[in-house]
Amino acid sequence: MRQSLYIARNVVFTCLLLGQAYCAQALTLDDFSYYFHDEDLLSLTVADQQIPALEIQPQLPLARGTAIILVSLQSQSVNLDTGLVLGDSLAEKGWRTLLIPTDFTQAQATQTPPPASDKPIANLLTAPVDYDAYRLQIIGLINAAYSHANQYKGYTFVVAEGMTAAVLLDALHNSLLNPPDTLVSVGAFWPARTQNNALADMLAQSGYPVLDISLPTLSQWQSATVDKRRKAVAVSLKQLYRQRSFTAQQSYGGAGDRLPRPGSAWLGTEIYSWLRYLGW
Repeated sequence: MRQSLYIARNVVFTCLLLGQAYCAQALTLDDFSYYFHDEDLLSLTVADQQIPALEIQPQLPLARGTAIILVSLQSQSVNLDTGLVLGDSLAEKGWRTLLIPTDFTQAQATQTPPPASDKPIANLLTAPVDYDAYRLQIIGLINAAYSHANQYKGYTFVVAEGMTAAVLLDALHNSLLNPPDTLVSVGAFWPARTQNNALADMLAQSGYPVLDISLPTLSQWQSATVDKRRKAVAVSLKQLYRQRSFTAQQSYGGAGDRLPRPGSAWLGTEIYSWLRYLGW
């Protein structure tokens, strides 16, 4: 297990050195399966597809529960590299971790695609995928992850970033999914005004604990709702909500950076602090 994690980190680090554009092309689901031993991978059934997921076992005799981390191989923040760091950190504290890639299919947008750009996907002015189709995809992933997590005792929480967090909040708001014991939403946004503005009310009306991480460098869409999310939650008197902001000095390392991100350690600290606050 440890050897396969070491190999995977070397692969991700090489991609970072070559640039994120190469990474997006080089790291596919086949690569995800290739760089880990079969005994470390699960196969989750989503619709008619088998999706590989990496399971990192807890390192304490009494496990606290299961962390479901949705990773995107093209993400600036919650990608495979960050997921591996988080998984190791949580395992040391007694959590079982599932790293599940969200890139297994691209629910293509029905609108005309935007012109090619060097900007990261998070800053595109139009959605690169169809909202409803992508929401359905994430619902399938979470339900498959829940089925696996239900084998074990303890709490279950979900970590999701960006557009994935946005459609997950929507699915939970509309009761299309059972809520996790807590949600860690990292820079939730959708690059369309209606869906993006709705996120504040979805958070305010949520009945489960939420750690709301703001990433100012992720997207202007995300930054536009930071204050709205905080104020909406305050007005609703929602309990068990925390908003934290990741500063530029703690950079995750976007498309222009070349080294692994110190932000993954910061994110792990914030998540564990939140879990301890909840009494877990």
